[in-house]
Amino acid sequence: MPQQSSSSPPPSSSSLSNLVRLTPLQLSDLPVHPDLPRPETDDGKGRVDLVAFLTALLDNGASFLNPSAFASTFKHQSMKSSPPSAVPVEILGYSIPKSAIARIQWSGSTSASVTGVGHGLSSTSPPSVDVGDPNGSATPVVPRVSRSTPSSSSLGPENWVARRSVHKDISSKDVTRPGHALWDEFVYGLRDDHSKHEADFTPTLYDAHCVVDWSDVLQQSQVQETLRRNGYMACSMGVYEMCHVIPPPLSPRCFPVVVVTASICRDSSSLSKETNFSRPVTRTKRENEDDDEDCFIAVTVPVDLTSSRIPVPTALYSTQRNLREGKTPQQRKRVVMGAYAAVETVRRKRNRSSSSSSTTGQQTRGQAQAQANGKTENQHEIEWIMATASDAKGNLPLWMQKMGVPGAVAKDVGYFMKWIKGVDDAEMKSRRL
Repeated sequence: MPQQSSSSPPPSSSSLSNLVRLTPLQLSDLPVHPDLPRPETDDGKGRVDLVAFLTALLDNGASFLNPSAFASTFKHQSMKSSPPSAVPVEILGYSIPKSAIARIQWSGSTSASVTGVGHGLSSTSPPSVDVGDPNGSATPVVPRVSRSTPSSSSLGPENWVARRSVHKDISSKDVTRPGHALWDEFVYGLRDDHSKHEADFTPTLYDAHCVVDWSDVLQQSQVQETLRRNGYMACSMGVYEMCHVIPPPLSPRCFPVVVVTASICRDSSSLSKETNFSRPVTRTKRENEDDDEDCFIAVTVPVDLTSSRIPVPTALYSTQRNLREGKTPQQRKRVVMGAYAAVETVRRKRNRSSSSSSTTGQQTRGQAQAQANGKTENQHEIEWIMATASDAKGNLPLWMQKMGVPGAVAKDVGYFMKWIKGVDDAEMKSRRL
């Protein structure tokens, strides 16, 4: 991607999500779950619908990183290497001033209340909000669900850092072309068990404690069908406490987060130009194998697990139970609570050009040999984008955090490539069954 100007147009308040923010959600903003405290005044009535909440988070994240919005908001900063990855990592930035954050409409125009099956699931769509291009040229409409309004003192600017890398769709075990990964390896490592696998390949991440998850409800056939109509499949949602070591003498950081993941269903006959994702879905993934693009998404937003007078019984670090019940000396250390938000998309782009010629119309030696052997050259590319904003809190100044984030996010690409190479293929296949 070519270098761009460092300045960004000021975002309009309507273009900013009320969910994908660095300001933590409250427990009362989450869908009902048996292990979460019920609101003390309404006995659980009026809690947000699970499907509405999940869809809104995914749609808001997808709009944030859709190609046109990403190109217009995030500006090139540098290129970094991340061995053993074979490709460079582009670092980009996007700053949102406090004044824009303060103008966000935190509540929806109408509530997405608890109805339907399971934990109160509805097949109706939640209210919509314009979250398009900050210049106003593209205005995709995505659901907005209400959330509690943050205090003005808790709001601040958000400094988003993104990385972008483009990989060949080649096995990580291929010794002739190392430093890449297959699409199925990306799906296994970054969509499936997202938080657990992040802890597996990130050296500083020493715990990914699952507080609650909604897997039982999301596996219900009626819920899956509703989500497919909304454009998503293979969905997951959970609350995690993600704990990182940082250099001494600073204390470890714990980031309580809501994490949602999904594959995006596509209907090539009605592709949305604004989001590159289509809805409604009329065909299955297998029937869409010849489409130009596959995509999955992970959205992470902060949540305050101490926002109720009743403790969350399954929380470990937010309740300081870790001081007594941590399994390792590291887990028993006192932590400082931070805030972390991220959106991650991985897209496989199928190149429809002839595999027997290059972009100049001439065969390369490798392509000629592949053709002679009756094989075709894999032309697929996998684009991996991750954007994050964070505040580690405590005594770590924001200016110092800003200096360290670009290098840290670039290293994650190499960490993933090193880890996925060591994952047994049979394990990945068993997960896919």
